[in-house]
Order: sequence, then C-alpha cells, then structure tokens
Amino acid sequence: MSRLASFLGIALAILLLSASMFDQEQQQFIHAFFNWQALLLVLGGTFAAVLINYPLNQVWSIFPGVYKIFSRESRSDEDLINEIFDLAMLSKRKGQLAVENHLENVDDNFLRIALNEMLLYQDKEKLRSALQTRLMTTRLQELNSQEVFINMASYSPAFGMMGTVMGLIIMMTTEVNVDLNSLATSPTNDMLSGLLHGMGLALVTTFYGVLLANMLFLPIAGKLKVLSEQDLLRNEMIIHAVVAMKANEPALLIKEQLMSFVHEKTQQRLGELV
Repeated sequence: MSRLASFLGIALAILLLSASMFDQEQQQFIHAFFNWQALLLVLGGTFAAVLINYPLNQVWSIFPGVYKIFSRESRSDEDLINEIFDLAMLSKRKGQLAVENHLENVDDNFLRIALNEMLLYQDKEKLRSALQTRLMTTRLQELNSQEVFINMASYSPAFGMMGTVMGLIIMMTTEVNVDLNSLATSPTNDMLSGLLHGMGLALVTTFYGVLLANMLFLPIAGKLKVLSEQDLLRNEMIIHAVVAMKANEPALLIKEQLMSFVHEKTQQRLGELV
C-alpha cells in the first residue's frame, strides 16, 4: 500500500493546487502562479546547493530514493517469515546446497544476497559479520538519501525568498524610475497597479520554494525514513534466519524465533512512541 499512498498523495496535491489556482469567475487558471523563471531559480538553486554540499555519488542517491517510493511495494512480515520457513524446510530436508537452485525465485534482494553468502561462508559468525556489514552499508546509503531531501527542503524556501528579494529590487529600480519620469503625465493609479503586479510576480518564487519543500522534498524524506525502518527490521530478521539456517536449526524453531523477533521490535517501537 506504500506505493499506492504515494500516488494518491501526488494526485490529491495536484487536485488541491489546481482548485486553488482556478478563477471561478473567469473560468481559467490564474496566470500569475505560472512563471518558469521563478521555478528555474528555485529548482536550479536547490540542486546547485546540493551539488556544492554533497559529493556526486551521494547526490545520485536522489534518484534511487524517488524510484523506491513510487515503484516498490513493501512486503508484509508474515509473507517474509513464511518464505524463510519454506527455505529453511528445504535446507533441512535436502541440504543447504539445494537452496541455491531456488535463489532466482527469491524476490527480496537482501534475502537472496544473504542466502548466497550462506553458501559461501563456513563459519556462522563470519556469515553474521558479513551480513551485518552489508546491512550497515545499505542503511548508511538510505540515511544519506534522506539527508539530501531534508536539506533540499531547507534550501528551496531560501532560494524562493531570494527570488522574491531579487524581484522586488528589479521592480523598485525599474518601474519606480520610469514612473517618476512620467509622473506628470501618467495617473498615480497606473503606477500603483504596476507596483502591485510586479510584487505579485516577485512573490511567486517564495510560493514555489514553500510548495516544493512541504509537498515534495519533506514528504519524500519522511516516506524514505518509514521504508528504511521497515527494511531494517526485515533485514535483521533475514540475518537472524540465515545464520540459524547455517547452524541447521529446525525450520519451525526459526519461524517461532522470527515471530518473537517481530513482536519484540514492535513493542520496542511502541515504547519509543509513548
């Protein structure tokens, strides 16, 4: 349901924005909200700041993060436990080498890697250490991706405000000078109308900055955090199960241990929230 929630959120955001920008009397969208220069300043400035702040390989983590949110559906813990139980039964009946023939049918990437590592390592403690190292590396990459989006959410309003200040400076140094020269022949209302119109355009960059921060960057960072915590729990389950399979523990015992593990982690999480 995670992917569906992401698409529903995007659709609802577009619907609300469209309704807010639509003029019912004129039956058309308010053109003041659409300014490609303002959007370019906010997006370009945000990405430029990210490039300055982070190495290039961490900047590229933006794209896997977005792909993860909109393309991957999280599996339930029960489905994962049942799959591990079946693999443990197979390993117990036919030996651990029989698992190798079923690796291509395993959908979970970390589980597939862990089972492959199980066939390579003879010592279960070395296997546990290797899988823990891989888990920490994956976790670090996910945290880096979250950090990039959080910082993008802080950069975009700042560049939006900068664009507003730039627009006000341009407006005040051009329109006011022109209007002062033609004050004797031009009505004051025209000058005031021009100033208000220019101020409206200047404020569009702030609008874009706040919009991108609160409707795109921060929600993406939040969803990545949720998915990362789910992956952490499942990957810890996988490590525990694979090490137990390496030790030739009974499949039913492994299943019970995993269910207890999920229950314990859930209680821990509830305790942190309370």
